Amino acid sequence: MSRYNSSYLANEINTLVLKRNARFKIALVYPNSYAIGMSNLGVHSVYDLFNQSLDVVCERVFFDLKKKQLFSLETGQALKAFDILAFSISYELDYFYVLKILKDLDLLAPAEQRPVRPLLISGGIVHSFNHRPLAKYCDLIFVGEAEESIPLLIKRLCEFPNINSLLKKNDFLKSFADVDGFFVPGFSDPRAVKPCFIQDLNNFPVCSKIITPDTEFSNTFLVEISRGCPWNCKFCVTSGVCGSFRPRAIKLLIEQIEQGLKLTPKIGLVGAAVSDYPQIEELVAFLRMKNAKISVSSLRVETVKHSLLKALAQSGQNTITFAPETGSDRLRYFLNKKISNKQILEIISAANNLGIRKVKLYFMIGLLTEEAADVLAIVRLVEAVSEIVFVKVSIGIFVPKPKTPFADQLMEDKNILFKKIKLLKAELALLNNVDFNTANIKEAKIAHLLSFADENFFQGYFMKNSL
Repeated sequence: MSRYNSSYLANEINTLVLKRNARFKIALVYPNSYAIGMSNLGVHSVYDLFNQSLDVVCERVFFDLKKKQLFSLETGQALKAFDILAFSISYELDYFYVLKILKDLDLLAPAEQRPVRPLLISGGIVHSFNHRPLAKYCDLIFVGEAEESIPLLIKRLCEFPNINSLLKKNDFLKSFADVDGFFVPGFSDPRAVKPCFIQDLNNFPVCSKIITPDTEFSNTFLVEISRGCPWNCKFCVTSGVCGSFRPRAIKLLIEQIEQGLKLTPKIGLVGAAVSDYPQIEELVAFLRMKNAKISVSSLRVETVKHSLLKALAQSGQNTITFAPETGSDRLRYFLNKKISNKQILEIISAANNLGIRKVKLYFMIGLLTEEAADVLAIVRLVEAVSEIVFVKVSIGIFVPKPKTPFADQLMEDKNILFKKIKLLKAELALLNNVDFNTANIKEAKIAHLLSFADENFFQGYFMKNSL
């Protein structure tokens, strides 16, 4: 049993049986907590892709900042016992945890100053819009979707089985230098790197591989029903880095769900906006026929249908999530999000009539052209919603991202952001039936810097700050 936390393994259903005598040992490192990492379908997918190969055994590692234990979950092995450390990074601020891990392992150094092994690789959504921040500290970086890149990596490992010198390591890395989906620091042209996108997602089903109560989606079987987004909101990175909107075949999803129902009655549908799925009504009807308890990620007001709301309510779902982004129709339309406050209130009223009693709403401040009236419009919309249902409000800060129409915009001044947050806190605190949280300005500023950072960012950061 793992030295990391045996209770996690004890609570898991369907934990993979690890192979003995595999040629390569890979540690899949999620640089954040178990609860967050195991809520991420990407972690499940990569873990499964590695372990599908008879040549590889892959174990999970999660970073607990308080315990600082760097052992694999499955067998409790130290990270340096692995041939490859594969980091999966979802958020810019998790870069710092990656560097903390490397520092604790005495691996925080350029490639020529590190031991030949373990090989350091990294993937995740953050690399799809900026693959350069970890260039000095990683040997290989996945860019885009990894379903085809991981089998290629394993194939090349088998072709270069004895990487026991810097020369052999470099020969191995050079073989990826011009391949779509890979960035090889020192060998690839950073400006010429192209992401890898899967043309037919049906060849790569993505769903929960392990069921556990210790996540944000307790004992829920998650199924990715689509990838990408068709809406092209000006602020959002999804359309720019996740490829075109690609729904999966409903037949495949039904097969996955039937397998999931053998493990748990709770089924979670995952996509940029679940209500965009073309056959959502048919899929939900199947779930109701199976008496599944249905949960969904964020819904889109324009496409959510009464039948979906009804099915969610009937299956016991008490909360739905929307992202109005702003309380102002004018500003929302400017963002290319063509929904009105009237439509939002109508959908929430319909949900309430069906028995859904809570709504989560996501807003942003600091948007281009935002005025004081737009900030107060958030309060007025929340107030109107709170007269219908209990509302949980999350106030984020607009962070410009590469590969979006707003990529060249500056973040709003921190003093102005502080005043806006102070105003929102004061006004929202006066409302009944409302809970709210606000983003951290400093963290948002750092995330912005990292979104556009190059390979020298952390070198300069370390000169000013301690890790």
